[in-house]
Amino acid sequence: MAKTKAVPVPVANAMDLIWNDGVVPAWLLGMTLGFVLLFPILKALFPKTCRKRGAFLLAFELVAAVPLFMCAYYGVTGWFFQVDDFTTKEQRLYDVSPAAVKVLQTNFAFQTWDFAVSFLHKELNSPEMLAHHSIAALLCYWGLTMPYMHYYAIYFFGVSEVSSVPLVVVDICKYYPEFAKRFPTVEFAAKLAFALFFILVRDVFWVYTAVTVWSDGVGVLRQGNNPEKYPAYVTAGVLIANAFFSTLQIVWTGKLLEGAKEVFVKNAKKVK
Repeated sequence: MAKTKAVPVPVANAMDLIWNDGVVPAWLLGMTLGFVLLFPILKALFPKTCRKRGAFLLAFELVAAVPLFMCAYYGVTGWFFQVDDFTTKEQRLYDVSPAAVKVLQTNFAFQTWDFAVSFLHKELNSPEMLAHHSIAALLCYWGLTMPYMHYYAIYFFGVSEVSSVPLVVVDICKYYPEFAKRFPTVEFAAKLAFALFFILVRDVFWVYTAVTVWSDGVGVLRQGNNPEKYPAYVTAGVLIANAFFSTLQIVWTGKLLEGAKEVFVKNAKKVK
């Protein structure tokens, strides 16, 4: 299979990939319409469940699954087949990747939409998640408009979302226990897939990639030879944001291990 090479930075208006080419607006419109249209459909399909717990979270999770899956798809295909020529830190920091553009546009639209919708439900608007969405959207914006760190964007905004796909099913079963009782095998498979993917893409390979981005970023800051359009504060900001997200992975890993322990203890008691 032919590899996609890193290409020179194109001359384009800063808003071309945010708004003018129609990709981000299409995602925003599609997610909003899908969210609104799902309400009557879900109420018709699951009248008792929606009457008891509402349709908001179910509609939200079903809509979120689409951009998360596409981010994961663009990320995995880009990471394994389209980054061979990003061999120097300058290329990893400054060169453009078509795969990264797809990842960044999709993730920017999703984070922006998720941030806005999260204010409408208490289950979604914890401070850490609102900070997550806003900082992720800012990084996507920088990545698209400068452009910047496309090599790393493919992993952190694409590959890492692989674990988010089964998490959608896990969350649905958490918010709507009726589904977990009706489809216990599906819930178990989703939890297992989520745990495995999370450890792989948000712990093991995340740490490896984070070390590389810090090595490249700190190297440029020390040399002080970053291009004029890439001010040092942007690189420093990205590194700080990476530290924030890496800390979140540690916190979430702790919660994952606690959940696994509870399941293990619960099953052990059943055996006895």
